[in-house]
Amino acid sequence: MTTTATAAAVPTQRPIEEIVADFHRDGYALIPGLIGQEELEALHTDTGEVVSGGWEGKEPASDYMHDVLKDTGEDVFHRVQYVFPKARRNSLVVLLGHPFILRLAHHLLGDDFVCAAEALVFKMAGNGREVPVHADCEPSDPRLSPLIFNVDYYLDDATLENGCLWAAPGTHRLNLSQQQIVSAGFDYPGLAPVPLKAGDVLLHNVRVVHGSHRSRGGALRRTLYYEFQSMGAMRQQNGPRPGFPMTDAFVRDRFRLLMRAIDERKKAPYVRGETPFPYRLPTGYEHIGWPAPDEPVNLRPALGYNKYI
Repeated sequence: MTTTATAAAVPTQRPIEEIVADFHRDGYALIPGLIGQEELEALHTDTGEVVSGGWEGKEPASDYMHDVLKDTGEDVFHRVQYVFPKARRNSLVVLLGHPFILRLAHHLLGDDFVCAAEALVFKMAGNGREVPVHADCEPSDPRLSPLIFNVDYYLDDATLENGCLWAAPGTHRLNLSQQQIVSAGFDYPGLAPVPLKAGDVLLHNVRVVHGSHRSRGGALRRTLYYEFQSMGAMRQQNGPRPGFPMTDAFVRDRFRLLMRAIDERKKAPYVRGETPFPYRLPTGYEHIGWPAPDEPVNLRPALGYNKYI
């Protein structure tokens, strides 16, 4: 690994083939230290402002998620959906253009991959909400057989003390029902902790069983989730999830958001020396065109069926 005065240090990464093999075997795979320190600091600043700004008075209100805890009655802030336009600066969009992740997405999904949704999920210092054991879809639905995965960017250390992820390897292959998963909860067989460091990235299949315990101590813990799908698969299953059909505007805006992210990353001072992902619009979508630098791009492409889609 070489560092010069004009180029940012690029962490040595595991071969994509190894990451993909782990991902297909376990339903998740670790990419250690992918986010460099300068980029991590920019993400800390932007996400810190989003969290400290709270949810009160924010629009659309459905993007800002908080729940009253049954035992204490506290109203705990824990998630911001469609987070890109909430940040004052553009580090979250720049992160979407990360070439290593885009190479992985292309490898796993093909030419027509897109980021179909994004969220900031966090555990507040001293009282972080539990995330019940679940899968990110209904695994028993045969319409969801095409691959959907999340890229989980860890902005802070995740430990047993502050409620790290627990996951059950191999469960993405079991076609379980959500009811089976939820009823077992943290007693689900094989569930194991997955501690991570700030700057680590985890890929996880939306079918894998996972959750995280409530945290009662430690500092703020933040994770960005960017969900990737094939546009062809979304058309096949009639939307990002079955029965939520896409509009032409959603399709256009999702491709344009990806292209804007690649352009913005080229300008980011903390990724000097990085080779951009050589993106081309897939066959059948060439008419969308690459957005000009001064052309507005929708940073919140959403369909509006519910708070997630």
